[in-house]
Formats: sequence, structure tokens, C-alpha cells
Amino acid sequence: MKDIFREDREIYLDPDHKKLGGVCAGVANYFDLPRFWVRIAAIVGLFIQPPAILIAYGLAYLILDEEPDMVSDYLDDR
Repeated sequence: MKDIFREDREIYLDPDHKKLGGVCAGVANYFDLPRFWVRIAAIVGLFIQPPAILIAYGLAYLILDEEPDMVSDYLDDR
């Protein structure tokens, strides 16, 4: 079974594949899932429990950092 909670991974917003804020794309990257299914799960969650999903999405958007650009990080370290 694949270990989805590896300690060497961090969760980030995904600015390259964002639709609204990059939260669903970042969650999909972290859990190695298709972005489409994470977005569908968020939409279904909005119909089931709108306040909880909106609060969780908003907090994730405010708390999570954008995914660092590996090329610029490499050049800054030189």
C-alpha cells in the first residue's frame, strides 16, 4: 500500500493548476490524486456541508504557501 503521509512531503497551493485558489490542486498533488476528483469531492462537499467546506477551503487558502519554484530556488542558492 502506498504511504500517502510521507514526512518528506509538504502541502502547498498549486498556482500553476489553480481554478479558484489552488487549494484543490495542492491537495491533489499532496495525495497524488487527479485534480478533477478532488475538485468533484469539494463540490459534493459544498452540497452536503457548505459552511464546513467553505471555512476549510478559506483557511487552507490563507494558511498554505504557494509551491516554491524549483528553478528560482536553485538559482538563489548559488
